[in-house]
Amino acid sequence: MAKIEWSESLSMGVAELDAHHKEILRIMSMLLDALNRGKDEDAITLLLSKLREYTLFHFAAEEAFMKQIEFPERRKHIARHVELKRKVKAFQYARFHHEELTSEDYKKFLSAWLLEHILDYDFKIIKYLQERKVAPDSLKDEGKAILDKVESEVSEDKKDQDEEDTKTENS
Repeated sequence: MAKIEWSESLSMGVAELDAHHKEILRIMSMLLDALNRGKDEDAITLLLSKLREYTLFHFAAEEAFMKQIEFPERRKHIARHVELKRKVKAFQYARFHHEELTSEDYKKFLSAWLLEHILDYDFKIIKYLQERKVAPDSLKDEGKAILDKVESEVSEDKKDQDEEDTKTENS
């Protein structure tokens, strides 16, 4: 898989969510670069952690946005978020336990994330807004307020999740 770069074709039209996607793609690209170098194990581990942390933040913001706009497929979308978070955690777990993972394993996962999630699930949000004849620009201020509120809530949720993860790993 080549370097992952942002393209306007990936834009949802909601600046804050687009900024999140840009950051996720940036982290993915750095992870792929580290994998291609093949010898930077600490960087790979750190980037997986960074991807997971940022993903938790982004998904919480996106889920709050979907709730605010009354997105009818929100529960299905959230289920997909749960699956992606589980997969990232599984990669972290495998690295921690020194299980064999190839660069190809990571590339397939990241490619599926990009192609299936962002280009399919997230774009359904755009389609829904278009069907409602609501331009994402008209949601910009409202979306920013939602995302600002979520940002503070996510900090609390992240603390709770980290505590839960620690308990699970110690079990």
